[in-house]
Amino acid sequence: MKRSKVVLKEIEARRNQRKGIANFEAYLHTINDIHKRLTCIHIAGTNGKGSTLNDIRSVLQLAGYRVATFTSPYLETHYDRIRINDECISEESFLNYYDTYHQGWYEYGLSAFEIDTVIAFLYFYEQKADICLIEAGIGGRLDCTNVITPLLSVITNIGMDHMEYLGATRSEIAWQKGGIIKANIPTVIGEKHPEAVSVLKDICHKQSSSCTMTGLIIDPLLINRELHFTYANERYILTQPAYYQGENCACAIEALKILREVYHYSISKNVLHEGLKAASWKGRFEAVWEKPLIIIDGAHNEDGIRALCKTLETMGSVRILFSALKDKETTAMLEMLCTCCNDVTVTEFDFYRCKKAIDLAGRLPVKINPDYQKAIQTAMRDSEEPLIITGSLYFISEVRAYLKRLSASSN
Repeated sequence: MKRSKVVLKEIEARRNQRKGIANFEAYLHTINDIHKRLTCIHIAGTNGKGSTLNDIRSVLQLAGYRVATFTSPYLETHYDRIRINDECISEESFLNYYDTYHQGWYEYGLSAFEIDTVIAFLYFYEQKADICLIEAGIGGRLDCTNVITPLLSVITNIGMDHMEYLGATRSEIAWQKGGIIKANIPTVIGEKHPEAVSVLKDICHKQSSSCTMTGLIIDPLLINRELHFTYANERYILTQPAYYQGENCACAIEALKILREVYHYSISKNVLHEGLKAASWKGRFEAVWEKPLIIIDGAHNEDGIRALCKTLETMGSVRILFSALKDKETTAMLEMLCTCCNDVTVTEFDFYRCKKAIDLAGRLPVKINPDYQKAIQTAMRDSEEPLIITGSLYFISEVRAYLKRLSASSN
């Protein structure tokens, strides 16, 4: 087996190790608190973190800044979660960090996610990134990324997900996500639910953090696979044709406004508009096949499916292929999908947390095909109606790789 695969397998086997943020900080102290030398933005939320981060990245990169990004989970390779100017860390660099530092990682019992976070911090510092956009993993308060002191904190939204770790109510989850709010540091909040907003505003008040709430998206229209909308009296165009991307974009706009007005980053109006239009985020309402049109969307929880359905309602007749993990509220998710589409197929993929197709189906009016590859091939052969493939991000990652191979073999 290739050495890089051996190393990644070794790291990923440490997924469920959790010794806490204090232990992680103790380890970072042994490498000279490298995280304290970075200029960062911290982004948390149930959905939309990656898209918001990428919108900010696209604008700052167009403005001439060297922009580092740390996201999860990965979509194509393990390395794509660590990027500078949208270019992944190389396999060679990743292995060099492993060779230099892995003894310390294991001595402190770091988890796979903590190891990736350390590599990102080291890489961003050594590559002299101007600004680092750091996406929280699960939650925020106890997430290992919360060791940073950012220029500003962004909380996209609060949804009912990862409740076994974050709490059973929207207020409890908001309290966990709100843990990234820092004293005297600005915060942008995209959430609209009164219960969650109340918690987040209270944290901002206690931390003396200025709180910017995003406004509403006005007159959103899908035109030729582009999203046109008005926000704060400005008309924007995104090449990401899903309504929920407008809401994510609002968080990015407010964050960029703070960077410009508070921290004096050079971001012109033209760069803002062009950077947002140029941004695209793989796996989020992404067209990956043309005839028939196949769109993949990592709507992996109830709020994500609800947002997806809002866009699907404008598309006419479509077909849906769905798979999800065992710990998700799949019945509620599928009920929403069945409401907006009368052709839903459930499937499964090779992942230890994947829910079996027969269990997904239950008594719902859905088709069952446990082999997702055969389900895709059948859909491609039988109809020209668009196929929407959605559910787990791990599923979307596997589907995307499969379709990429299929495209290569047909050329």
